[in-house]
Amino acid sequence: MRLAVQSNLVPFDPMTATTEEWSRLHAYRARRHEERDPDDPYVEDAVIEAMMRQPDPDSEVLRFAALDPEQPEVQIGMLTFDVSRPESPSYRGNEHIAWVSLGVLTPCRRRGVGRIMLRKAAELALESRKTTIQGSAEEDDGKAFLRAIGAQVGVRGVENRLSLDRVDWRMVESWVAEGAARNPDTSLLWFVNRIEDDLLPAFAKAITEVFNQQPFGDLEHGSFVFTPDTIRGNEGRFTTLGGTALTVVSREKDGDISALTQMGYMPSEAPIIRQWMTGVRDPYRGRGLGKWLKASMLLRVRKDLPQARIVSTGNATTNAAMLSINERLGFRVHKERVGAQIKLEALEAYLRARRT
Repeated sequence: MRLAVQSNLVPFDPMTATTEEWSRLHAYRARRHEERDPDDPYVEDAVIEAMMRQPDPDSEVLRFAALDPEQPEVQIGMLTFDVSRPESPSYRGNEHIAWVSLGVLTPCRRRGVGRIMLRKAAELALESRKTTIQGSAEEDDGKAFLRAIGAQVGVRGVENRLSLDRVDWRMVESWVAEGAARNPDTSLLWFVNRIEDDLLPAFAKAITEVFNQQPFGDLEHGSFVFTPDTIRGNEGRFTTLGGTALTVVSREKDGDISALTQMGYMPSEAPIIRQWMTGVRDPYRGRGLGKWLKASMLLRVRKDLPQARIVSTGNATTNAAMLSINERLGFRVHKERVGAQIKLEALEAYLRARRT
């Protein structure tokens, strides 16, 4: 492929994309996969198409494909611009933020493609009245790009992974026994794919609380609100794709949910299973609930999903309590990533200074 100094940026709408547009995207996706995660399973094209076609009532997502102008059938980059919808329960406090993701194939970097996509992101932010742009990076080139444009790192995180073949199952079983002994008036409730109707309002309240307890560092943000409708929508989208979601909550004698943890398994990602949110509500900390739930979940996965062999989870580097639990379980750092932000005014100044 001849390397282009510039690129053409064209909209990509999953709802109306042609066969040629999908083929172009999948070819790009396959090359990015080889660059970023060559040892991980490659998610099938049909699964990605189904995933991208699912509407999200809380977010409005615009996508653009960067094409090689000399070979317009070749996609060399991707821009995603994501904002909260005004009707979303999480809109208030996040209404000024745009979440931007951009990727460029390694051979095509340092040739102005990323800058073209940044200009588009700035135009979209101006049109939609967003004043803060946030993004993340895990590759060295991506982190260097964030530094070059003047974005400020707000939070540092890691993707940790655990091989279930290396787990000390005796220790895990002892954590379960210890958790039950320390909390005799607390019970564990399990759900597969769907939270029961009678517990859904309490669960929505609990997951909203623990989600917002996690460290966001210096990144601007409002509260992220999970309503019963939000949860039902998330459940439906995940199971429609063939996924299995496991949830366990601890419930106190008075009926209050004190802690929760969730995992999601997608056959297309086998043998990886994703650890989603784990959290203990503030009034109930110091009782070993996090250890109890995480250990119970691992035993459940071993029994019900034996095809899952690797657990992947993300943590902020400042989340000492969860990192300690994960380290004792045997999780190890797989990737390091940063979350960063830049004001639209600063981004526009950067682009003006480098306009060609």
